Amino acid sequence: MVLGRPGALGSATPDSGIRIDVNDATDLPLAGSSRFAVRAEELGFAGVGMPDHPHTGRDVFVRLALAAQQTERVTLFPSVTNPVTRHPKMLASLAATLGESAPGRACLMIGSGDLAVRYLGEPGATASQLADAAETIRRTLGSEFTLAAPVPVYVNASSPRMLAAAGAAADGVYAMVGVDPEVVALAMGHVEAGAREAGRSMDDLALALGLPVFMADSREEAYESAARYALSGLLNRNRVFSRVMRERMPSLEGASQVSDLSTEQLRRLVDAMVAHGTPQQAAAEALAFAERAPAQHFIARVQFAGNDPVRAIETFASALRAAGGEDVLHPGD
Repeated sequence: MVLGRPGALGSATPDSGIRIDVNDATDLPLAGSSRFAVRAEELGFAGVGMPDHPHTGRDVFVRLALAAQQTERVTLFPSVTNPVTRHPKMLASLAATLGESAPGRACLMIGSGDLAVRYLGEPGATASQLADAAETIRRTLGSEFTLAAPVPVYVNASSPRMLAAAGAAADGVYAMVGVDPEVVALAMGHVEAGAREAGRSMDDLALALGLPVFMADSREEAYESAARYALSGLLNRNRVFSRVMRERMPSLEGASQVSDLSTEQLRRLVDAMVAHGTPQQAAAEALAFAERAPAQHFIARVQFAGNDPVRAIETFASALRAAGGEDVLHPGD
């Protein structure tokens, strides 16, 4: 069953109903900073997210504006920005600017902050701050600016409170909770509870699920590649993923680094967090997850051990087609 409004980002949604966006993991000089977005569009991905990492010296909204000039179809969004390093009304202004640069294909994703707020030495945004920010941004976009097309505001969330805040106040939720059906279902329950508390329904919300993809030349190498990422999901005890996995495997209680995990523990963590294996195996797992997920919009973090980010999405796109996902990608003519 599909909840919410999976097609909220409009025309970039493939005919199959499934859309896959990809996150740009490059850190290129501005002259080449749109290379990932251009290639993602050529490969047929529906959208491109760019990180808000001020410590690199390259502003995410400048990069998005440059990418808007060099692309025609992909949705563009910060993945993700926050209301701590930028005031919510400034975020609304930046979102409006991006919407003018890429009419009908701009989106704003906000979250607690992570690296960006640490760069300033500030604490991350709380759930209530995110809810207030989402409301302020949406109200400002709707009342103070003239937009050629709506710019939806999503809240990036992985904890019960953040998921509920997204359900209560945002146009959509970008849930980063892994690929385990039980974890995803529990997360969606928190979103629905937040929506219900605010007098909304899931029909008012667009849903996007994070899709971590770790590819390697063998499944064993993919497990190793994804180990730290999966463990980070466990170590943040606020996350839905951590709570479910600790209940499922009480033996994980004392784990704080990868070397603390047995082979079986590591594999169960990785299996619950990411699509992984050889490119063919990872693509098949990603498509299987998409088929059973309570949403049809996925934002993929794609890694291919030993390869750069552009090569990673090229390999993933090829593997998706080989695994029967031809309708998921829409390359340009």
